[in-house]
Amino acid sequence: MKAKVVSAGIPRREFLRISSAAAMGIAVVAVGEGKLFAATSSGLVPLMDVGYAPSLPAAGFSIPLASADSILSPDPRFISTGARIAVVGARRAAAHKNVPGGVAVDALFPVSHRASDPRRFRFFSIAGRPDQDSMSGPLSYTVQVPSTSGIALMVRRQRPTPDKDSEVPPVLESEVTPLTLSLGNVAGPKLTRGVYVLAFREEESDSMSSNWNRFTLAPSDNGYYISGATFSYLVLNVDYAEAAMPSDRRHAAH
Repeated sequence: MKAKVVSAGIPRREFLRISSAAAMGIAVVAVGEGKLFAATSSGLVPLMDVGYAPSLPAAGFSIPLASADSILSPDPRFISTGARIAVVGARRAAAHKNVPGGVAVDALFPVSHRASDPRRFRFFSIAGRPDQDSMSGPLSYTVQVPSTSGIALMVRRQRPTPDKDSEVPPVLESEVTPLTLSLGNVAGPKLTRGVYVLAFREEESDSMSSNWNRFTLAPSDNGYYISGATFSYLVLNVDYAEAAMPSDRRHAAH
């Protein structure tokens, strides 16, 4: 089941589609860019590293991973088509099974009339429960990709809290890591079609213990998984949006 949700107050040019958002209770809030980056100054860094594969493997096969930093050039076509980001797999490390707390990933997207104040929504989380860990379902969303940046995400550590059922993302604390899949000539992962794997750090002792080229991506009955991974992770498939963004359709009509 898929539902389309467009946040109130977002201009039409800032088109955003969230699959199953209404059912999952995803909330969209504003967060100042200055506050976001100031929040990374102390505490645990929840994003260890980002891996990459050019495509999802076919059934019965696996595909080797590489560091996302090895992507040499971004794909500018995303500017005209927008991007579709889909959760296709996730696992929590066995060492943290049923442990309170967890990790969440928020999507950030710009608003044209308020460029320094992007909006964010929570679209993925792993949360420890005494009986069984709670994990978000396979959501997907599409978003316009600004030529000046790319796709912006934020990884944040979730500490145990008595308000476990809140649908509103909590106030940003120190333990967050901003991540941009960039269209620019800057350091860090570039934006292109393919699969991105976010490796999480839930405690300081967490590590990958190996380079990305020692891991492979493989399909299973419950989505895709990283063979040999002992850390918590999220697998995202990034592709062009199914159709041109609304602003592009208007431009094409002239």
